[in-house]
Amino acid sequence: MNINNVLDKIKLNEVRNNSILHLTANENQMSKTTRMFLDSKINERYFMGGGDQNNIVDFGHFTALGISGVEELVELANNAAKEMLHANGINLNVLSGVHAMMSTILATTEPGDVVMTVPLEYGGHFATKGILDRIGRKHVFADYNFPNLKFDSNKIGQVVKENNVKAIYLDVSYYLNAHNLKEIREAVGSDVIIIYDASHTIGLIMGGQFQSPLEEGANVICANTHKTLPGPHKGMIAFRDTDLAEKANKVIDGCLYSTNQVSHLIALSTAILEMKEFGQDYAKQIISNSNVIAEAFEGLGYDVRRANTGRYSENHQAHVFIDDKGDRLKLYKRLVDNNISTNFESSELADGRIFIRIGTQELTHRGMKEQEMSVIAALMDRAMRGEDVKSEVGEFNKQFTKIVYSFDQE
Repeated sequence: MNINNVLDKIKLNEVRNNSILHLTANENQMSKTTRMFLDSKINERYFMGGGDQNNIVDFGHFTALGISGVEELVELANNAAKEMLHANGINLNVLSGVHAMMSTILATTEPGDVVMTVPLEYGGHFATKGILDRIGRKHVFADYNFPNLKFDSNKIGQVVKENNVKAIYLDVSYYLNAHNLKEIREAVGSDVIIIYDASHTIGLIMGGQFQSPLEEGANVICANTHKTLPGPHKGMIAFRDTDLAEKANKVIDGCLYSTNQVSHLIALSTAILEMKEFGQDYAKQIISNSNVIAEAFEGLGYDVRRANTGRYSENHQAHVFIDDKGDRLKLYKRLVDNNISTNFESSELADGRIFIRIGTQELTHRGMKEQEMSVIAALMDRAMRGEDVKSEVGEFNKQFTKIVYSFDQE
């Protein structure tokens, strides 16, 4: 077969990707420093530790060559993550956000236990319920007031008591403000394990600009690592208590993965250390950019959702309603034709209204600030109205080719 024909198509997509203005809430760009080893031949090796003074790792039943430099980097990242997340245990070995979720539930609950989850229409992950069914856990749903972007802690407490819920898994994709964790903890008592999925906001938490879940009542943080944390497609877990961390990590490291994908582990560790160095300024700018782009859209005549704090957003998302602007697929095609990528979302709990879920984390990581948010809103508005702004988008994009808030700048 001539595989080059297929690979050439991917190369064309790669070229196209570089010309697109990405405003998705679930993606980011890594720094050059972070992705330094993603194309390295070290990716062909297993990382099982640094080993002794001769770089030999000996488990008794199995002996292998260690990689001491990686061990040192991972230890630095572990310590940095513990400090930023107020954790007493970290696991960077999980392979993705879903794998982190699966591993945490498997390590903290038993078959037959009841786990409370967030329904898909509330913004919960599409895979959670199916995974629970397959691994023999029962489930009930958390009650989330979408218009107020807040969990109903009283109803949650009642359902937890009636169903003897062992763990609560909180994953919401459509949110603009912190969860009312303290209220939930008070409602369910101290014995229920609360697992906070921070896939969207882990970078903001590390930057100290969002809620601190482990200090507000969560036992565990799960996350993927490629949204507000500008790392590779990987996962991580943080534990509040040492005992739970040791118990869970014994299960996870003992049987829930074989390789931790060494090149991605290096990239993730580097991204965490960048957050330790630059995360506060980065997170502040993300939130400022979210509010400015939302305000700009409102000034252009769009209906914009607000966080329950009164501001447009307390994180990386801005929600701009477009259900009164025409056919959604035609609107989306107009954006794509002008090299603008974002996500359109619809929630049954928002009366089926369609909105753009704009993400500002990648824009911010590329160095864009408040002034650029107003420019982007205007370009998107003109594109959705049918104007050809492709060349303007291209010229705008060319101004931001470097990654800031990173070791690249040093």
